[in-house]
Amino acid sequence: MSLILNEFNKIIDTRCPEDVILSDEISLAYTLKSDDITVGKKQSCTPFQDRWDRFKNGASEKELCPIYAKEYGDGLIIDIYGNDDMSEFGVNLPFNFMGKKNLGGWENQFLFNSPYRSEDKRFIYAYLTKPNGNNLVVAFLSDGDGWKMDYSEHSWGHYFINLKLLANYDRAYGTKRRRPLHLRVAILPVTDFNSCLETVSELYGCPFMDYDVSGGKIGDAVSLIPYGSVDTIIEKHNGKEITLPFSKKYTVRHEGETELTPVCNGKAGAPVTIYGYKDIIDLYKKSLDTVSTDIINLRTNSNLCEHQCWVSAMLRFLMKYGSTLSSADKSAYESKLKAQLSIITETDEKRAVPEVTILNKPHDRFPAYNVYKSARVQELHFGIIILLDAYKYFGDQRYYDYMIGATDCLLEFYFKDNHIEVDWGDGAGEDYTTVCAPMIALCDVANFLKDKDEARHERYKNCAAKMAEFLFRRGLNFPTEGAKTDLTEAEMEDGSISCTALSLLYYCKNIEKKKDYIEKAKEILDIHESWVMKTPICQMHYSSLRWWETGWEGDGDGPALCCGHAWSIWRGEADYLYYELTGDCEHLRKAKNTFLTNLSKIQSDGTTYAIYNTDEINGGGFHTECDRIDYKLANRFASWPDCGLSRYVWIRMCDTFLQ
Repeated sequence: MSLILNEFNKIIDTRCPEDVILSDEISLAYTLKSDDITVGKKQSCTPFQDRWDRFKNGASEKELCPIYAKEYGDGLIIDIYGNDDMSEFGVNLPFNFMGKKNLGGWENQFLFNSPYRSEDKRFIYAYLTKPNGNNLVVAFLSDGDGWKMDYSEHSWGHYFINLKLLANYDRAYGTKRRRPLHLRVAILPVTDFNSCLETVSELYGCPFMDYDVSGGKIGDAVSLIPYGSVDTIIEKHNGKEITLPFSKKYTVRHEGETELTPVCNGKAGAPVTIYGYKDIIDLYKKSLDTVSTDIINLRTNSNLCEHQCWVSAMLRFLMKYGSTLSSADKSAYESKLKAQLSIITETDEKRAVPEVTILNKPHDRFPAYNVYKSARVQELHFGIIILLDAYKYFGDQRYYDYMIGATDCLLEFYFKDNHIEVDWGDGAGEDYTTVCAPMIALCDVANFLKDKDEARHERYKNCAAKMAEFLFRRGLNFPTEGAKTDLTEAEMEDGSISCTALSLLYYCKNIEKKKDYIEKAKEILDIHESWVMKTPICQMHYSSLRWWETGWEGDGDGPALCCGHAWSIWRGEADYLYYELTGDCEHLRKAKNTFLTNLSKIQSDGTTYAIYNTDEINGGGFHTECDRIDYKLANRFASWPDCGLSRYVWIRMCDTFLQ
């Protein structure tokens, strides 16, 4: 296998000569010192508009910047030189990212899967996956700032468009100025992430490292996997460093995040991070103690899906571990819950809260027990789970009645032709069968009613069966909420893929075990592997690949890679259920890692963040004015903590690792 750069600056991969590697030519990415990117107009989903310049006859046409390309092993090395008039300086690599129109289809297109940038920027690489297995790694071989992904201006940034590798960010970001301007980039074919780490270890001439799991309880053993020779590791925790002899078994020693750097003959390689906790129940409680409804109300629209996950998380803690609480803590939890439940079950329409209250009477075009003024069905099935948990804990008949009313509403208003369908008021139905996994609520309520309401138990169970069969026969088609556009191929969205597998497996675990459903789920999980991040950073390692939530969550300045997002748990729970149904321990390992991507966003005081941000330059807002952008490098975590969606991990932990 090898890569070839032809005379039109197009890369050919000899493993798959028919595949389009670049959807356009390589070009120069730059701004001038005289440019002020902080003023003027811009596209949506980018913080600024930079300049670009095509290469022709060995140099860029406008700026006369030389470009050189040569073979390096099976791949290529590209050198580009800039001039002193430039501020931003780098290269556009418009890879054939998934969704680009008429360029081979999703199986033959790339995802920006697993980037890595060490804190000192000695190591910067990106692993690009392709479902057909012909993956690439792109790595800096010269000093540089990092990458900037160009996200689509259409569809709220749902698509990758172009990867910029930048020796210098624009001066507006305040990074150090490199002179003379030179960027050296390697592009190499790899088969999987092991191959990626072997390749970058050889490329940089120093050790890299991976692990089987990204942490655990203090005292647990983590298996370290070296690439290149390693004789010691530098352990860094809370600013303190010690050197330890290298062993393939590392014992988790510290609470929170620890950095481990492999070293060989005094030469340090690329650091990795792991996450430790003293006790999982204590961690659970700390994350609940920092829930603030004031922050939820200030920073979000408080909807039942994303922003009230703390309610079920707290109810389940009380049911499982309430005996460990002091009477004061227990009373405080119950008071907070009852206050929120009173909003959810408000009967006076004048006091009903849109997207939160489940109104027990018809309103607008909606039937009774629909979420007030919301067609987002995911809010309804999250509300059903909250009400089921509330009834189990408090025993209040009102919560039971609302749970029944809401589930009946789900099936009577949204269940059509054996699947969940949303009508946004225009008469055009949209398949929502795998948006936020409604199978979970339907199966849970069906089983709960087994000895309480036989008729509804059978009805709900039969609807779950029809939904599972629909998903089984839907094939490799994964519709998702989002804009529909003629500019792209149909979207292959991470969440819909993982939720399809999860829904089939959840049905098999909770209603009826069917071999063909399990096999179909395994097929889907194997496909979804291209959407699973592998970077050995605890918030990234087995996170699913998501990036548009940062338009609303975190600091709301996305799109940007949002690692450890709560919806990664759909994949993690699917892996866990596959393990339970088949005994395949490899999927249990994957599930542990995915859940750790969420747990590792919890700080020592319980403060929790929605996402881990690995892009330094996020994708800008949906507006078109440059002066509305805050030109600073994104931190790993947002300026504001999260109090809602980040607690989803505990809801699903209670049904998996804490069951």
